[in-house]
Amino acid sequence: MTTSFKNKIALNFTLSTALLIAVVFLVIYLIVNLTVFGRVEKDLDFEAREHLEELGMKNGVPFFEDKIEWLEREHLFLEINPIFVQLTGLDGKVIDKSPNLKTNELKPDFSKADMLFFRTKLLGRSIAQMQIVVKDKSQKVGYLIVALPIDESERVMSNLQTALLISFPVVLLLLFLITRYMAGRSIEPVLSVIDTADKITNENLTARIPLPARKDELKKLVTTINALMDRIENAVDREKQFTSDASHELRTPLAVIKGTLEVLIRKPRTAEEYIDKVAYCIKEINRINYLVDQLLLLARFESQKKDMDFQKIGLSELTETILIRQQDRILDKAISVSLDSDDHDLVYTDPYMVDIIIENLISNAVKYSKHSGHIFIRIHQESQKLIYKIIDKGIGIESSEMEKIKEPFYRSNPLAHPEIKGNGLGLSIVKRMCELLTIQFSIESDLNEGTIVSLIFNS
Repeated sequence: MTTSFKNKIALNFTLSTALLIAVVFLVIYLIVNLTVFGRVEKDLDFEAREHLEELGMKNGVPFFEDKIEWLEREHLFLEINPIFVQLTGLDGKVIDKSPNLKTNELKPDFSKADMLFFRTKLLGRSIAQMQIVVKDKSQKVGYLIVALPIDESERVMSNLQTALLISFPVVLLLLFLITRYMAGRSIEPVLSVIDTADKITNENLTARIPLPARKDELKKLVTTINALMDRIENAVDREKQFTSDASHELRTPLAVIKGTLEVLIRKPRTAEEYIDKVAYCIKEINRINYLVDQLLLLARFESQKKDMDFQKIGLSELTETILIRQQDRILDKAISVSLDSDDHDLVYTDPYMVDIIIENLISNAVKYSKHSGHIFIRIHQESQKLIYKIIDKGIGIESSEMEKIKEPFYRSNPLAHPEIKGNGLGLSIVKRMCELLTIQFSIESDLNEGTIVSLIFNS
């Protein structure tokens, strides 16, 4: 059985408060008990000392010298504030006693210490009793016993105990109901958040939870949830766009292959025609393979599933290896490449990812450079940072497209340069990898003037 949140709040608060109330009630009871019976003990002590001074001694036997006090009402009657006084010998036999005891006697308790307050019974009534040793020249000759009825005091304490025991569960019940009501009102905004959040679906990601008026933890929670929804919406939009663009990029070469094969089978062809068309299809298949590899690479780093392996690498040596791999393309366009590096080109990073980053950037520089152009690569140290720059004098990029070119599948003005093939994934991969490796990545470009790409490593 599930319990509502407001009931849990009320129950937990009530249980924690119950202990505090129990302690308070116990303290109240003990204070009242100590006050009531402390007063009784003081009265007994006063009466005992007063009557002790009235004792005389005759032949080693104590007696009351002045019995005029017996005429006082508290010594005559049992009903009005009675004070019982009794003089007893060492053998426990009564020597003398106050008139209000009549035929009754106070029972001494020789196990009790001198002047010690204790409770006992007389005629079925509760009394507080105290006894004092009577001495004659340092010799014990008897006991002076003084007592007071305490049945009224005990009745007061019993009533107080009953009242506290009855009021304890009543107070807890009222506390639970009040706390439950207040908790219900407090979590009303939370229920509103739940209701609104329940309406947010995959088709309705634009819905947002209204912000509460008060600046409290709930407002912070709603703000955080709304920010999370913004990120989810952006991620879903990117995924939809990525899927759409990927489907489009894959559909184009597949359509080319399908069309080529359909034309090829319409009628008999010469061996040269078959070879030419098959070679063309293989070229398109290679294009698909490259595109799939790029998509898988981008997806891998989007999910950050690849474990990065940081180690010291030399950027000059890595660049030379990449230039060797790009040699055929560089020679096809008769491009000259110069590499300028100082002695400080070591960085602590992931070599696999940096290889992909630099190869993509050099590949772009070669791709967009003019025939017989020049590419300049410079590696130098500056303010505890290693700067890697690739400078080309190619076709450049318009300023309005500078931010868009880092998005997946975006290509700058492809119709103006149909001879330059590509899928627009290279820079998006570079951007993502630079974010993972905390490399600062920037592009400066002027249309028809060339492009400068900069990578800043923390050396």
